[in-house]
Amino acid sequence: MYCSSLKNKVIIVTGGSGGIGSAVVNKLARKEALIVSVYHRNRPADILFDNVVLLKADLTRSEEWDKLISFTLNKYGRIDVLINSCGFLEPGEFSSLEENQFRKMIETNFTSVLIGISKTLKILRDQGYGHIINIGSLGGIVPMPYSSVYSAVKFALRGFTFSLVEELKGTNIHLALITPGSVITKMLDYEALDNNTSISFVSKPISPDQVSYAVLKVIQKPKTELIIPKGQSLASKLLIFSPKIYSILYRFLHKVGLQRKQAYLNRFCTFNLVKGVSK
Repeated sequence: MYCSSLKNKVIIVTGGSGGIGSAVVNKLARKEALIVSVYHRNRPADILFDNVVLLKADLTRSEEWDKLISFTLNKYGRIDVLINSCGFLEPGEFSSLEENQFRKMIETNFTSVLIGISKTLKILRDQGYGHIINIGSLGGIVPMPYSSVYSAVKFALRGFTFSLVEELKGTNIHLALITPGSVITKMLDYEALDNNTSISFVSKPISPDQVSYAVLKVIQKPKTELIIPKGQSLASKLLIFSPKIYSILYRFLHKVGLQRKQAYLNRFCTFNLVKGVSK
C-alpha cells in the first residue's frame, strides 16, 4: 500500500498523550489524516486539529479495544492504519519490582498490542487492505539491565512483529516495526532518575518528532523495520551478535552511559514526574 497522500486516511494512534504518540498524532494530522487518538490517564491538553478525535480507553482490556474499533467504524466506516505507540516503564533492579509492576509493563507494552492487532486484523482482512505499525525500541535488540522487563517485552514485540509479517504476506496488509533509540520523553526522564540505568544514554537521544517522521515514512512506503537513528542499526545488531561480547563490553558501556546520563539530566530532565510514566 504505497500512499503518498494521507488525506482522509483513518488512523488509530494508541498512547496518543505520550511524547511519541502526540508527535505522531500532530504529524499525521497535518497531512489531513482522520485521527482517533487514544489516551489512558492524561488527556492531551491542546488539540490544534479538527481532524483529531480523542478517546479515553484502557487498552489492556479486550472490551475497551472493542469499543475503540466500533467507535472508529461507526464514525469513519473503515480503519486504514493502526499505530501502537503506548508504552510504560518501571526502571530498577528486577528483584526490587513488585509483581503488579512487571505485570503492568507486560500488559501495556505487549499484551495490549496482541489484543489490538488480533481484533484489528479481522477488520483489515474484510477490507482487503490495511497497515499496522508497532513502536518498538533498541531495547528490543540490545539488553537493558535495570530495565529488564521493559527490554524483554520489546524483544517479544520484535519477534512477534517479524513472525506475523510472514503470516500476512500476500494479504495486502502491511505490518512494520519502528525501532527508535532513546527518545526525549518523560519516560526517559523517569528512567534517568534511577541510579543504575545507563544503556539508554550511551547514544544521543532523539526527539519524538524524528519518530513521527519515521512513522510517516513507513506509511507512505511500507517496510518491515525502520531503526532510527540509522547509525545505530548496524552497531546495535553487532553488539548483540554474541552475548559474551556484550557482557565484556557492558562495563565500559555502563560507565559511558552514566556519564552521558548526567549530561542528559542537566539538559533535558524536567523533574516534574510521576512514578511510572508512558512514552
